[in-house]
Amino acid sequence: MTTKHLLDNGVTVLIDRMQDVRSFALGFFVRSGSEDEPAEKQGLSHFLEHVLFKRTRRRSTVQIAREIDRLGGDVDAFTTREYTGFYVHTLDSLFSEALDLLGDVVLSPAFGGADVEMERGVILEEIGEANDNPDDLVHEMFIRAFWKSHPLGGPILGTAATVRAITLSDLYRYYRERYAPGNLIISVAGHVDPGEVLAGVDRLFRRKGLRAVAPRRRSAAPRGHQHVQLTSRRGLEQVHVCFGTEGPSQASQRRFAANLLDIVLGGGMSSRLFQEVREKRGLAYSIASSLNSYRLGGYETISAACAPRNLARLLEVTLRELARLKRDGVRPRELAWAKENLKGNMILSLESTVSRASQQARHEFYFGRSIPAEELIAGVERVSADDVGEEARRLLDGRTLSLAVVGNVPRLPIQATDLVAAL
Repeated sequence: MTTKHLLDNGVTVLIDRMQDVRSFALGFFVRSGSEDEPAEKQGLSHFLEHVLFKRTRRRSTVQIAREIDRLGGDVDAFTTREYTGFYVHTLDSLFSEALDLLGDVVLSPAFGGADVEMERGVILEEIGEANDNPDDLVHEMFIRAFWKSHPLGGPILGTAATVRAITLSDLYRYYRERYAPGNLIISVAGHVDPGEVLAGVDRLFRRKGLRAVAPRRRSAAPRGHQHVQLTSRRGLEQVHVCFGTEGPSQASQRRFAANLLDIVLGGGMSSRLFQEVREKRGLAYSIASSLNSYRLGGYETISAACAPRNLARLLEVTLRELARLKRDGVRPRELAWAKENLKGNMILSLESTVSRASQQARHEFYFGRSIPAEELIAGVERVSADDVGEEARRLLDGRTLSLAVVGNVPRLPIQATDLVAAL
């Protein structure tokens, strides 16, 4: 059971004590991601995540690296469109050392100009690598065109131009605005003493003396823009495809039905798309769907890769399955299988300290509270076949269904009007 504590300085502390493990996961989650960046400085959040590991007031780059290695386990960080996370997963006997190190990295930056230039080069290489990966590129193409007028559609890494424009003062200004107590969630799951956790976190912030947070910029909900686009790439053996359409937000009451629909559509080897595209016709090695939900909105994608000669047929079969799902809904056996799949994944995630620490932080971010597993499972059980059918009709109305393709093909066999007509 998760307990929530709000410190006097505004920091939220979440503790999930697990008696039957010998490890813990500790995460610092900052309510700031690529959505919060000005358009001309896209990539700020990710850039800052990098340079925070370069130097602190007490530790050099080498000292940080050595202490990370000495902890064992995992120490890492990530940037999303809505928040940034820093976490450590290690043995329960090392809690004080882990808190001191991660707290120092997140709360006491001392990176300089040389550090910024070093990481700028690393990030530009990362952007180049993503652009060279057709699977990454096709998804980036889709979301940037789909949410083209909204900050959520911007690239998390930024672009080469925006990353080159970010300065040392930009990074420190953004840090002061976003990395403050009221914007922080500290999440701990594992074999820990809650009293020790709270005392340690309190001491940590008393040393830092951080200021209050600036108000978070609130954007309107994103609106999907239908598009069909192709990036031709010679030398690629396969064509990479990304279909997408609007989906529900994290807090939507539709989210359980949408998750179950996603599983039926492309959530496993017995899903409709995998069976029709891969098993019955051999048009692709793999095909899968994914529901991506955020605070203000979401989208559903279908991803596949195939030989150029199979592209037209793959698109045709996929659209036909979408139309059939919209028209006929789901069968009782499919819904029962999807529910067992979703509940199983929920329950299995409870065995991981990292998953539990991350999940309770996300729940706090999106719902303002930790949601018990029993409540989530009950939400899944309440979904009826009619609910999933209604969600299929809502998602697959054709108005926002979009397509992005990367591969060695000169043109696409379908246009936007074909997507609308197919559904």
